[in-house]
Amino acid sequence: MHVIYLHTLAGNPGLSPALEQLVAAGIEVVAPTLPGFDGISGWVPPHDHLAWLTEVWDRLDSTGALPCPVVGASVGGMFAAELAIFRPEAVTALALFAPLGIWADIDAADPYAIPGSQRLPMLFASNVPIAFEEQYTAQGEEGNVARYLAQMAGASLVWPIPDRNLDTRIHRISQRALLLWGEQDRIAPLETSKRWSEVATPNVVQGAGHLLEWDQPEQVGAALLEFLKEGGR
Repeated sequence: MHVIYLHTLAGNPGLSPALEQLVAAGIEVVAPTLPGFDGISGWVPPHDHLAWLTEVWDRLDSTGALPCPVVGASVGGMFAAELAIFRPEAVTALALFAPLGIWADIDAADPYAIPGSQRLPMLFASNVPIAFEEQYTAQGEEGNVARYLAQMAGASLVWPIPDRNLDTRIHRISQRALLLWGEQDRIAPLETSKRWSEVATPNVVQGAGHLLEWDQPEQVGAALLEFLKEGGR
């Protein structure tokens, strides 16, 4: 069995400990880096949401992994939901971790209204994992540039508000779904989860921020593994 994982607003530093539980259970996790988040110079953010979907779907199709269960976190959750809506034959089950794409008129933090050095801590309820601190160090002197370009990719998706009108089409999601949300999420506060209740009943992860799979990996990994196993019964 294999699944596709679409990463968070903070990029793709490698599998979280939650996803490593899947690997330990014999499930292959295919985790492509979304366009722009690899920090490669010369990439220009798509001009609109449809263009973004085209680039993301091209990246997913190139993996050869579809159809399969799709797991998406943050902006990855937004793209996973869009895939389930517009290409339902490609998604056999859907797991979403605090997906973006629907705006709730509540007091949410704006990660692009503060200096870049302060953005990562805003995404977690606990300390920033070392994997994110070292995400672009392999690129040497170009590491800071790569990080900046990845932040530009993220900003093009969620600034000034992280809304892509998904609330007008999530009723078309027909796949079996899991929805997890961090109790201490500052980017998409817990109240936002109610806007997704048509997809699945939100499961609140205590002691977790926006990147809940990193804050509470044992709980998230266990819930995800149980959800995937249920689909094989």
